[in-house]
Amino acid sequence: MINKDKKTAPKTIPADGSSDDKENSKKDFWKFSKTAAIILAIVIFGVVALVTSIIVMVHARNLRASKAEYDYLRELAGETEAGAAEPGTRNLSELENEMLQINPDYICWIRIEGTDIDYPVVRGSDNERYLNVSFTGEENIAGAIFMDYRITGDLLADRAGERIPHIIIYGHNLQRGGMFTNLRNYLSDQFLENNNKITLIVNDQVIEYEIFSARLSSIEDNAYFLNFDESHQFPRFANRIDAPLVATQIITLSTCTRGGSDDARIIVQGYRLG
Repeated sequence: MINKDKKTAPKTIPADGSSDDKENSKKDFWKFSKTAAIILAIVIFGVVALVTSIIVMVHARNLRASKAEYDYLRELAGETEAGAAEPGTRNLSELENEMLQINPDYICWIRIEGTDIDYPVVRGSDNERYLNVSFTGEENIAGAIFMDYRITGDLLADRAGERIPHIIIYGHNLQRGGMFTNLRNYLSDQFLENNNKITLIVNDQVIEYEIFSARLSSIEDNAYFLNFDESHQFPRFANRIDAPLVATQIITLSTCTRGGSDDARIIVQGYRLG
């Protein structure tokens, strides 16, 4: 009699145990892959940590070198100022000669009371060189304080019609301070009110500016305008940036914002006194 009930045939296991071997191989493969992935992740993390540490060390070394360089230059400036011929005057022509011997691109010295901004200013053949080159010509991420290369003429011109209408000076905003980092303090109205003078020392004379504006902006700001071929262009420029009516020359200090857009800037502006 034929049994009509359908029964599942028993699974046939090869005598050589190849099925078990395949299962074990799969397990071994995944175990190896997981271990390899962990090892690879550890290696990558280690490499990233090493590279980051090297970058931080180089960055710190650069900043120490920059600080030492500019501290030395300030000593020269201080010694020369202390030797002024008459009380209350600044005979700094010797300083200018000394700076020009170190760097022929030297143009003036900038100081702002209430900040650590106290630096020689250079003017290169473009606006790129001194982004990563110090005053003495050393490669350094702190760079130098530099004037826009397009600005030419006599900084000491004392009559409105002869003055350079607009001076732009750039410097880095560094995480650990120095260069133009203190410009961000001017975003506080109270700080601006108490520290509102910019001083340029040119040869043995002093030019003072009163700060009238500090703001967050971008490289598209009117503050970077330098086309003054026509006499009417300065009044229009001064009006656009809300400069005082008595302004005959504007100085603009510019630095990046750190952490913002690549085009974002901190801009501090003043007008020439006298």
